[in-house]
Amino acid sequence: MFVISILDPVDQFSWIAQSRIATHKPSGDIVFVAAERDLADPDLPGRRQQLASALEKLDQEGVGRVYVDIAFPLASTEAADAQLAQAIADLGPRATLVDRIEQNGSSPERIITTSPAIAGDAKRVVSRSSDNWLGFSWTKEYAENVKGRRLPTLAASIAGIEDTRGGTFQIDYAFDSSAITSVELSDLVAGNHVAGFAGRTVVIGEAAGLSDRQQRVPGDYSVPRSYVAIYGAETLKAGRTGFISALPALAVFTLTFALLLAFANSQKRRRVAYAFVLSSLPLTIYLGSVAGVRVELSYCAAALIAYAFLRSRARWKDRMALVDNETGLPKLRALEVKTAQDIHVRGHLVVARIHGYEHVFKTLPRAHRAQYILKLVDRLRATDGDLTIYAEGHHLAWHCKEEDGDRLAEHLEGLRAMFAAPLNVAGSSIDVGISFGVAKLDGDPAARLAAAVAAAEESSEALQPIKIAESSSRFDELWDISLRARIDEAMEAGEIFCVYQPKIDTRNGNMTGVEALVRWQDPARGFIPPMHFIAQCEKAGRMDALTEFVFEHACAAGRLMHFRGRSITMSVNISATLLSDMKIVGMVRNVLQATGFDPRFLILEVTETSRIGNLETAEMVLNELKALGTRISMDDFGVGETNFETFFELPFDEVKIDRLFVANITKSAKAKAIVTSVVQMGRDARIGVVAEGAEDAETLKLLTEIGCTHVQGYILARPMGLDNLMKFNEFGESGAREA
Repeated sequence: MFVISILDPVDQFSWIAQSRIATHKPSGDIVFVAAERDLADPDLPGRRQQLASALEKLDQEGVGRVYVDIAFPLASTEAADAQLAQAIADLGPRATLVDRIEQNGSSPERIITTSPAIAGDAKRVVSRSSDNWLGFSWTKEYAENVKGRRLPTLAASIAGIEDTRGGTFQIDYAFDSSAITSVELSDLVAGNHVAGFAGRTVVIGEAAGLSDRQQRVPGDYSVPRSYVAIYGAETLKAGRTGFISALPALAVFTLTFALLLAFANSQKRRRVAYAFVLSSLPLTIYLGSVAGVRVELSYCAAALIAYAFLRSRARWKDRMALVDNETGLPKLRALEVKTAQDIHVRGHLVVARIHGYEHVFKTLPRAHRAQYILKLVDRLRATDGDLTIYAEGHHLAWHCKEEDGDRLAEHLEGLRAMFAAPLNVAGSSIDVGISFGVAKLDGDPAARLAAAVAAAEESSEALQPIKIAESSSRFDELWDISLRARIDEAMEAGEIFCVYQPKIDTRNGNMTGVEALVRWQDPARGFIPPMHFIAQCEKAGRMDALTEFVFEHACAAGRLMHFRGRSITMSVNISATLLSDMKIVGMVRNVLQATGFDPRFLILEVTETSRIGNLETAEMVLNELKALGTRISMDDFGVGETNFETFFELPFDEVKIDRLFVANITKSAKAKAIVTSVVQMGRDARIGVVAEGAEDAETLKLLTEIGCTHVQGYILARPMGLDNLMKFNEFGESGAREA
């Protein structure tokens, strides 16, 4: 309720503005006669006689209809009441008396009505005071219930609507109150006026500023209370009662905005879309004023403000992500963005690698680390004080306009000579080792920057201090540490995702499990091979985050498969580098608890077992993982340096025969013998054996003959998305294989 009401002022002020933008003239059929406040005072019978005289004058001039918007509940002198009653009776059906419904605060409604002695058989209508907190009345009822009778409202009756229908209508204030013909009651009686009353509708009511509560309309601080009914009648006469509520307006606004943004595929078009959307709100107010349609735009304005806030916050975060907090220097990502924006940029990208950076940072107090980097930057700027240096980790980078590679190499040799002298930081002398990676800007700037960083990583202070990156597509495949922010962004944006390859039991053709495989489809660079971006994840220290991401999606997918009635295993790869501490145990436990996946169906496939540094630590970690209920598999068995030793020392429940041997069993007796021996070894050791990489029917047949019962490969099923996996599960593996 608070959220809805807090937006109410937006609509109120927009409607006030709408009422004053495109004004129009009233019909001219209605004349207002302003009377004194004490006209109904029973102690002033002369006032009633004055009103009676005015009614007689109107009757003589052939008035069309007369509405007396003043109630007379109390009797005055017999003569005065009789004269007023007679004047009303003489008008016959042209006279209408108005009953008033009043309510102050939380008090009950009070109905003020003219006494029958005065009203006689005159027709009655009703008028209700319904101002909001600003003093405006934006809607009116067509009819109201008064003492068991349903009476038309004053506004509806003036407009000729007498059928006491239900519902409300909007009041259009888009004409000036000064355009309403107004006459003082005393002038009417004395004949001191120029207004003609023949055939017109006359409303007699209290003058402005005399009521206990002042009535407001847009453009006027105080008007007669009867004016609201007159505005309502003019609205009904003109048919300007259109209204669009907040939710439909928001739906149209959101859809239009979304379509504009969808087609705004460039920064220039996006700015045009923003300008159009921003101008649409005042334009809607103007068009609504012209057409007589009122629109609740508060939700649209709130949505636009919320979008602008979120967009500004996102842009601010992007800007902050491009600047190093400690040094204030722009990051390598900023260099990539800058070079990508300038299509005419030429020259080379240079990345300096600081040797011994990690050791220096461990030694220096935190307060002096930025000073260390900035002093390095000052030396790099020795020949060009305006050079923009980009810093990230142990890399410093910049764009050099020099297109001649040999001259650039000479310049970099000179820079290296300047670093022969140590730096003085916090009173300590620190030796600096530096080498350079260089890439020519002859393609995608992001790819060339990655190539320069890769070249810097491959450079050697002693043997190859300056390494020139080749203009080759192999560098375009690198996902370097300088781009590590993209790894997190890609996971959030869905660019990194999981696919699932089924494991098939060759004895019956049933799917017994799936292996979760991670993929990256970058919008700019297309498909990035897993071996490349996983290696870069390890270098960037993001392997934990990537592994947790895959675990969450794989376990959620496995949970869904179990919910659909298929209890299959879910295999997830974990790098052997993660077996150096217990962190992986906590990660697996947390994911299992969060997803509700049964750990008995989770198989952890340990990859690159040759990289296990300490078998004792790895054994302890794997035993803790098994204690959770999971099973452990050795991936790519048969390749590497220490597979048999690792297989012997560690508690594996399954081995996966590497595709190198499986793919060649039909061509090589040696490969067939290796596969056969591994299958027999698994049978004797009572652990599972899975063959991966079965590409054709002949290989599958031979594996079955050997006795390998669980197989993965393209001949059975390719890796697929979760939706296709569900269809594979639903329609059966045989159908999927045929497809």
